[in-house]
Amino acid sequence: MTSPLSGVTVLDLTRNLAGPYGTMVLGDLGARIIKVERPGFGDDTRQWTPPTWGEHSALFLALNRNKESLAVDINTEPGAQAIRDLAAEADVFVESNRTGSLAKRGLGFEDIKAINPDIVYCSISGFGSTGPDRDRPGYDTIVQAASGVMSINGEPGGLPSRVGPSIIDQGTGMWAALGVLAALRQRDATGTAQLVETSLMETGVAWMGYFASNYFAGGVIPSPQGSRHAQMAPYEGFPTKDGFIFIAALNDSLFVRLCAALGLPETSADPRYRTNAQRVALRDELSATLGAVLRTRTAAEWERMLTDTGLPCSGVRTIDQVVVDPQVEALKMIRPWPHEDIPEFRLVDHPISYNGTRSFRQASPPALGADSKHILEELGYDEKQIEAVLQRASEPVAREGVR
Repeated sequence: MTSPLSGVTVLDLTRNLAGPYGTMVLGDLGARIIKVERPGFGDDTRQWTPPTWGEHSALFLALNRNKESLAVDINTEPGAQAIRDLAAEADVFVESNRTGSLAKRGLGFEDIKAINPDIVYCSISGFGSTGPDRDRPGYDTIVQAASGVMSINGEPGGLPSRVGPSIIDQGTGMWAALGVLAALRQRDATGTAQLVETSLMETGVAWMGYFASNYFAGGVIPSPQGSRHAQMAPYEGFPTKDGFIFIAALNDSLFVRLCAALGLPETSADPRYRTNAQRVALRDELSATLGAVLRTRTAAEWERMLTDTGLPCSGVRTIDQVVVDPQVEALKMIRPWPHEDIPEFRLVDHPISYNGTRSFRQASPPALGADSKHILEELGYDEKQIEAVLQRASEPVAREGVR
């Protein structure tokens, strides 16, 4: 199958997590990704260790497959000019620097649009390009706090708790990729440049959408519920003989079926538990009744028994169990990737399949600057020009950027 983004070139001036995740999605879809990195240092995530895999940051490896690395210093004029020359021939320009910082270097949207009138320019920021917080640095956990996500996570009465996966960063990367795809379609239809903007804050607020709706409807301010859901019961994790199982009996029929499987028909027949609203009101008492039975078997035993009766449930698995889970294996979500330094290198694959294909490229995450000379030669640069571009600024420049 021809890859969906075959022939599309993306110039990637992002780093850390949100932007690289988004451009990796585009690379998985077949786009050529030219990742621009600082000479001698590279993407911040190259330094985010432990753990390392071989001599490489495991986190960097997870976010940067299917890319080429160009190590140039955009704080030098030759470096900035090389980016302009690449942008003139690219389809997409993605950046995640502080608002306005690239414009100072002649690399803002208007600058790139002037040399490439049909560019898709995607800008990722922490708090957006307008408003009183536009200049604030943004990181995943900061925005989990600022957007309200952290206020509903964790155990009741406990300390604020971040969601484990970087859902703000990765979510923003997903929105950026989606925006780029939509903008490419619009660009192809109109022949005009497209500016795509998204931010960590917008992602966080978007994830809080139905909580906002509940608040608008009834003035409800949500609070941490642990594994529970404020509007459904039983819908939570329970201790078992050896671990935990999560059960989602989110309607009356499933509640009756759960009680039957647990040998508690009298509980489902109790008029106090007839409706979901009643079960929510008496959640603690109901959970204690169900929990006493669930402690008598292992999580795996209960999962088999309840699944056989059609109950939505799952044991609470750790990552070592997930990567060998038969369903994960059947989906081929984890597969080998070529890597010259790491035997048996493997990654979690693209989460969408297209006529049975997931990632359309199979290039390992690049070494810092591995493709610099080749990329510049493609531009027609001679040896003297390449040497000038690859030379770093003589004075260190304060790093600007977020995420």
